[in-house]
Amino acid sequence: MDPINLSKQYETNQIIVEPCLVEGTTLLKISSGKQQQKTFKIDIDQGQILWNSKKSGKIDIESIEEIRVGDAIRSYREHFKLNEDIGPRWFTIIYVDFGKYKTLHLVAPTLELFNIWIENLNKLYLHRKDIIGGLDHLRKRNTLWLNQYWKEADKNGDSKLSLDDVAKLCYTLNISMSRSLLKTKFNEADENKNGYLDFNDFQRLVKLIKQRVDLDKLFNSLAKERGNILTLREFKDFLCTLKEEEYDYLYYKFCDKDVKEMDLEGFCSFLMSSDNSIFAPEHSKVFQDMSQPLSHYFISSSHNTYLLGNQLKGKSSVEGYIRAFREGSRCVEIDCWDGPDGPIVYHGHTLTTKIKFQDVISAIRTYAFKYSPYPIIISLEVHCSIEQQIQMASILSNTLGECLVTKFLSENETELPNVVEKEKKTTKVKVAEALSNLIVYCNSVKFGGFDHDNLKYYEMFSLNEKASSKLLKPDKAAYIRHNIRHLTRIYPWGFRVDSSNYEPHHQWMVGNQLVSLNSQKFDLGMQINEAMFSVNGGCGYVLKPERLRNPNASPDINTSRTLTIEIISAQQLPKDSPKGEIIDPFVEVELLVPGAEAIKQKTSTISNNGFNPTWNKTLKFTFNYEEMSLVFLRFVVWDDDLIASNDCLASYCIPLASLQFGYRYVPLNDSIGKKYPFSTLFICSSLESCVLELNPNPNFGDLLNDIFILNTLWLTYIQ
Repeated sequence: MDPINLSKQYETNQIIVEPCLVEGTTLLKISSGKQQQKTFKIDIDQGQILWNSKKSGKIDIESIEEIRVGDAIRSYREHFKLNEDIGPRWFTIIYVDFGKYKTLHLVAPTLELFNIWIENLNKLYLHRKDIIGGLDHLRKRNTLWLNQYWKEADKNGDSKLSLDDVAKLCYTLNISMSRSLLKTKFNEADENKNGYLDFNDFQRLVKLIKQRVDLDKLFNSLAKERGNILTLREFKDFLCTLKEEEYDYLYYKFCDKDVKEMDLEGFCSFLMSSDNSIFAPEHSKVFQDMSQPLSHYFISSSHNTYLLGNQLKGKSSVEGYIRAFREGSRCVEIDCWDGPDGPIVYHGHTLTTKIKFQDVISAIRTYAFKYSPYPIIISLEVHCSIEQQIQMASILSNTLGECLVTKFLSENETELPNVVEKEKKTTKVKVAEALSNLIVYCNSVKFGGFDHDNLKYYEMFSLNEKASSKLLKPDKAAYIRHNIRHLTRIYPWGFRVDSSNYEPHHQWMVGNQLVSLNSQKFDLGMQINEAMFSVNGGCGYVLKPERLRNPNASPDINTSRTLTIEIISAQQLPKDSPKGEIIDPFVEVELLVPGAEAIKQKTSTISNNGFNPTWNKTLKFTFNYEEMSLVFLRFVVWDDDLIASNDCLASYCIPLASLQFGYRYVPLNDSIGKKYPFSTLFICSSLESCVLELNPNPNFGDLLNDIFILNTLWLTYIQ
């Protein structure tokens, strides 16, 4: 192997990368049935790891979910039956490629090169996430974008783009433009009349193509004093809800540094920055009281966690548990069966693959508290013989050690412990003594009604979605009272073999804590779930509204609310595939209220423009529900040509209580919930509330007026 040159480094956008990685190094690539020596390198401008391959041979840096080393790769090494001596030089990259999780297993020839790869990948990953994921650093984002697409267009590397090169790039970017109009813009950018575009010309062309009429119009409507400058007073009038010192800080943060005034570029940078996030920043950290009993929280819960696919013949993997914890789950499920050499995990009586119970518990021990410090609940569905149940108990005790709660935390308890007493694990079983001795706070019992006088505080019900829905109607108040003191777990109906989900907010409305979903499919149910548990720092616990945890709480106020959403424009929408046709987009907005059908409205369709479509469409939603934290707003982008497939292009869901009103950018996610780097919606939103009270002594005219108002709200509500 050639010596590694450490004397110089490659720098871009304030990130320094070792030159050997830019030039390429030889690594051992391990996959099923073969091991190959290949040259791997980092393309800084494209933000990619590249290697020679008949398939894609590239990984976008921002698509990386995790880089695993050490103990985390032991199961992979054992699966491929490779010697332990390569373990210290092995790293596995977990990444997402067009909606699918993939793995790349690599072994460096030396520890020195291994450390160089790990250090530089982590550094570059964090840098690109900071720029792309945060909707911040507008100039850096633009530079990143320019470099990425310049290199994609300049395929022969001569730094010259022809008109045909630009036409192909426009198609890639979802831009439909007549040849004559494109040629006009091409000639305008080609200032030296060379007949081709160099990088400076390319920058001018991009500026022409990306011109935002909607932002120009907004800025001009605000900057009335000086035209091309937004004064501090005008900026304050635009925001109008901050403290005095916050206005000054934000204004000068986004000012032109030379003249200390805010021009159009600074205003655009502010709008796209994390300081103007659509998601309330205080909700992105743990801000709720975490000292209340477990029953007072909604707890992020996963059903059949081991499955990566459908319920009949999907793959079982410890990866399911790792992903669940990374995405915030604090309750996971294990289906346990007798295996030839000890207990195994799979979906019984199906064609799903099998994994070892020991491997699952080891993965739980490694990852359970990596992303959140709060308690884990393990739901065990036990189908094992007594002998293998005893093995299960031994594995749980030996692997989880002191993390496992095996006795009550105090002698005189009358309610479930609070979340911060570092309680780590509880189980749900009906089995052998060695295993049942491990059951403490989540002892599942058969449902016997909500007025069960003998039900202990540590006993819980586990109901499928349909059984729970039937209980909602006859006595909603009794259901709520029960869940103040006891845990209730809800799980998907058994016939959801495609791993689809119910909508969890209809279960949260009565205080059900453990509303378990199939995380294998990022459908509407999972999107609502992800939105719910993005609150409170993504720790997996969200405090229930007061009326769902306090029997003496005041009743709901009869309040009518009108939510106004203006869909102004979209930016760089994705295609359905890399070589797909230019899209015809429209946006659908859904208001999701517990106990009611979704209220949906949509924009018109824009033909052949996924790059910068503009709608300026105002949508209004009227609803009557008090608990804003249980109401969700969902944005869905569709391609009109593909509407029959029922596959949207992108989506975003947010709790209404976390929505920041005014002019905001909406980030967009792909089919498995990963954020698109450059795709956004630009919107403006507002909310009006009106308390409705019937006159206690009405005359006939007043009564008719009150009834008319209520009936109007009701009709709007059920549309």
